[in-house]
Amino acid sequence: MTSTPPADPDIPSLWQYVASADYRPPAVTMEHTVRTGLSAFWQRLRTETPAPETPLKTEAELQSIPDALLEQIAPPLDGGPAALALNEALAAWLDKAHPDQPVVFVIDSPHGIHTAVLQAWAGMREWRVLHPPTANQILERETDWIASWSADSAPWVLPDLERCYLRHAHGLALVRRLLDQACSGALGRGVIGCDSWAWAFLRRAWSGAMPPALTLQSFDWRRLARWFQSLADGSSMDHLVFRQADNGDYVLPPPENTQNESSDISDFLRQLAAYSTGIPGIAHMAWRASLRTIPDEPSADPKTPKESTEQPMTLWVTPWRRLKRPMPTTGLLREHAFVLHTLLLHNGLLAEWLSQLLPLSYPPGLTMLSCLETAGLVEQQHDGFWRVSPLGYPVVRSFLKSEGYLTDDF
Repeated sequence: MTSTPPADPDIPSLWQYVASADYRPPAVTMEHTVRTGLSAFWQRLRTETPAPETPLKTEAELQSIPDALLEQIAPPLDGGPAALALNEALAAWLDKAHPDQPVVFVIDSPHGIHTAVLQAWAGMREWRVLHPPTANQILERETDWIASWSADSAPWVLPDLERCYLRHAHGLALVRRLLDQACSGALGRGVIGCDSWAWAFLRRAWSGAMPPALTLQSFDWRRLARWFQSLADGSSMDHLVFRQADNGDYVLPPPENTQNESSDISDFLRQLAAYSTGIPGIAHMAWRASLRTIPDEPSADPKTPKESTEQPMTLWVTPWRRLKRPMPTTGLLREHAFVLHTLLLHNGLLAEWLSQLLPLSYPPGLTMLSCLETAGLVEQQHDGFWRVSPLGYPVVRSFLKSEGYLTDDF
């Protein structure tokens, strides 16, 4: 099950699902950090190229982009385009009336978009979307949750398997039963989405045979450039130019008719691809945080229609070395490693449940979370769930791997 190749074989599809075994991180990676430890990882992140003696635009001259404009040129992630790619990847499986495998898994890294993608795909195919059990149902091992929807033979989608278990003595029975029945075909045809860290844990907690799994291929710097440009092109703004603030280098390729003294290409996207390890959600968050504009610039008004904008509008990108990213101490990470690991294994947790899953020696959940939030390593979502933050994730993952914790495969 692979996606249909693009018309030009030299240009991969922007959104592409592959077998999990075929997942490849960006070509510019930090593989040596696993061998040399966290200190080398931080050293790599802190490596700075010499700054221009006279920056083209100083930080004092620029401001964050107004929210209305940011929502146009770098809008929130949309699962629709990736859902189309997933549909192509599942085409052969869907065409079979009685496939060998009744269930296919879609595995995604933290800050991926598998929930949104699978919900969009389910709407496209008119499949049922199943909602996860409550924490009480999980701990009380209520099989009625499965029975409540399994009587219907219509195909189904469960977007978030990570919400169907808790790493607790009583928190695995329900998900094991679900996986046993789903993979045996007893529940009919379905697609299950799961976070990559939860999947790494469940593969060891469940004794069944591994079903086929797909994952979204990573975004290297070229894909990031195409993606960010497509987002900007979809806005109501026209003639947008993205340049690095300190030296004027182009971050995205400029329009062909743009005349400028600098034609150099910035290494910002290469740095971003390496830091994010190609995870779209992390790269997207860093991209939004990097964008700047000149205060009170008339052309920065997002209500300005395309036809009235004749001159290119320049958006300035913060140099990579100046982009604010969490740089916690090793001591802080070691002190709270179990908390961070637990959050990753569940793709986020409510504070009350986090406290119940941690050893008794740990302080109350909110105390720990507040400390980690101050360090920029965790954040609270609108639904009350706490999770490792997008920009903190690369540092946390590298640290946990160096300390011998179970990590995902990506």
